[in-house]
Amino acid sequence: MARYVVGTDHVQVAPHNAQRLSLSIEFISDSVIAGNTGKVYGKFGSAPQVGVDSNSWDFVLNPGAIDGTNQGQSLPSAPNKEEVYLISDTAGQVLNVVERSLNDSAPPKVSGAAAT
Repeated sequence: MARYVVGTDHVQVAPHNAQRLSLSIEFISDSVIAGNTGKVYGKFGSAPQVGVDSNSWDFVLNPGAIDGTNQGQSLPSAPNKEEVYLISDTAGQVLNVVERSLNDSAPPKVSGAAAT
């Protein structure tokens, strides 16, 4: 899990990942972090613009909300393998980002002698 502070300049929180199995973005509740009171706009593939009327974002998070993508989908049909950008209408918003990839779930490789 990675923690990001997002403000009024866009931040890339995940790179393009053809092996992505899941991605979860949690906007930590303002009851946990008092300053988390804004809105966070997210977009796949390019940076979004702030504002509900901009039509340039793929999702909007309010404090305490979670966006999960590719959940329960097989790798060939997983739609969102592009980089992910976030921007907020308020400075200093704190989010957690969790990404799982195909290579994360593979068993560890054994080098040298064969495993017993």
